[in-house]
Amino acid sequence: MNKKAIFIFFLCFFSLFSILSLNADQRIDNIEIYLVFDKSLSMVEEIDSVKNYVIENILDRIVIEGDYFLLIPFYGTTDDSFNGYISSNTTISNIRNQIQLLEADGRYTDIGNALNTLKKNIKSNNDKTRKYMLLITDGKQEAPPDSPYYSPDGSFNHEFLKNTKEIQKQGWKIIVLGIGNETDAEKIAKELSAGYTSVSNSTSSQVIDDKIDNFLGRLDLIDINEQITLNKEGNATINLEIESTDYEEIRELKIIAIKLVSETLPIINILDKSTIFKIENDKVTKLSIPVSIPVTEEDYPAEIIFVFEGENSFSPAVHTVNIKSKKGIPFYFYIIIIAIVLSIFIYYIFIIIQRKKMEDEYKPDESI
Repeated sequence: MNKKAIFIFFLCFFSLFSILSLNADQRIDNIEIYLVFDKSLSMVEEIDSVKNYVIENILDRIVIEGDYFLLIPFYGTTDDSFNGYISSNTTISNIRNQIQLLEADGRYTDIGNALNTLKKNIKSNNDKTRKYMLLITDGKQEAPPDSPYYSPDGSFNHEFLKNTKEIQKQGWKIIVLGIGNETDAEKIAKELSAGYTSVSNSTSSQVIDDKIDNFLGRLDLIDINEQITLNKEGNATINLEIESTDYEEIRELKIIAIKLVSETLPIINILDKSTIFKIENDKVTKLSIPVSIPVTEEDYPAEIIFVFEGENSFSPAVHTVNIKSKKGIPFYFYIIIIAIVLSIFIYYIFIIIQRKKMEDEYKPDESI
């Protein structure tokens, strides 16, 4: 190999190294990263690819000193793993070692329990710090019988849905990665108002990285009208402002449902039809979304939950609003008006009759 070839080799090597280090080197603000991945028995073939992805693309390329990192491997229960702040390269090495030792050897798949562990570990952390959650699973929700998230048919029970609702309010970027075809990952993503993507069973670290396009990119909801005023037919508009950061291209945001949760009405979808928006990077995009809500006699508070399809979602996805009906004039008001007008009319008729009677009484007798 001549000197020129050696020079080109080292130039390419250091260029590649610089590209791989770009995300971590450029970021200054600290973030919180929550990794929740399935280590149940069905993940035997995929566990190495998942571990390699976490090590190569998150630990080595994204994590910097001062970040908070929570690793939650789960199956029928949740294992104890790393939970804390990154203080040095030694900390990263310790996490890497823990990940490499993980095996797909657990029975059941209790995603609800994993989310519960996640929720318990965020209470003391900084609310202003940007949060990122990645949930990877190849299975369906199959909690053991002693779990509060157990259901005989594997469906999401009340406790599970209550748990996801609390997470939706945190303002995280949430990504759910489904591995294979027989998985509840897409359903879980919709319950979490998260972005969703999938890979085949025969996957690799590189394929996962390609699917999770720009881990640090975010769509944040920075403004929404807190009062939704309905017209007589129950139509209204929800106005949003979405800020896109750390993406290199326009994002396609598909909203497939907006759930309305209140004590006044059952849970309903108020979105007229699925809508796709184009969100430009490093800009605030204003959206107007038409909705339909049953008109009631009284105003009431409610929560609206946005549900997405595809890899993009914004956060937070749950908001408290006030539903105000623009009521027309009540029917009884018309009755009162008619009664008043009729009374005035009768009164004037009576006056005219009385006046005519008095004129007749005092009219001179023309026969004299």
